[in-house]
Amino acid sequence: MRKTIFILILLSLSSMISAQENKLLDELNEVKGADEQVSYVLNLPVKDLEKIALTKKLESDLNTIASCIMPFVNSKTLKLTEKETVGLKKRIEIIATELFKSDNYVLLKNSGGYAPVHGVGIENIADKKVVIVHLGGDCTIDEVDLKWEEITSVFNNKMESLLKE
Repeated sequence: MRKTIFILILLSLSSMISAQENKLLDELNEVKGADEQVSYVLNLPVKDLEKIALTKKLESDLNTIASCIMPFVNSKTLKLTEKETVGLKKRIEIIATELFKSDNYVLLKNSGGYAPVHGVGIENIADKKVVIVHLGGDCTIDEVDLKWEEITSVFNNKMESLLKE
């Protein structure tokens, strides 16, 4: 009887531990090179997202991090309305939520200065292995950089809140 209880406890603990693993880590092990890994994460599709009006206008499913970031950053050139940019922020929050639900824990980090960091790293946050995508940057900050930071902050805030639940 004690052996049975011990085995059940051991099985439940092992399933809890494996639930904390990040599925994305195994996938990234197959991708060689920093640029390719960053691209892989930014273009990781989320399936079965509801279509919104903006998907037709932008001719995109808006189902990846990159597919939301790029139009947001270029919203002035694309002549997006305030409502549409708010829609992109909501969409990237949904993407963060869906990535979290599928055990793909990701945070985006911008850096600048003389030696910006570009690539993928791992940090432990709330007992979960989180993929940190270092997006690089440069010494100067312009309007595009500010928009980039704004949209990545929306994604990160959502992911961090889910990680801490």
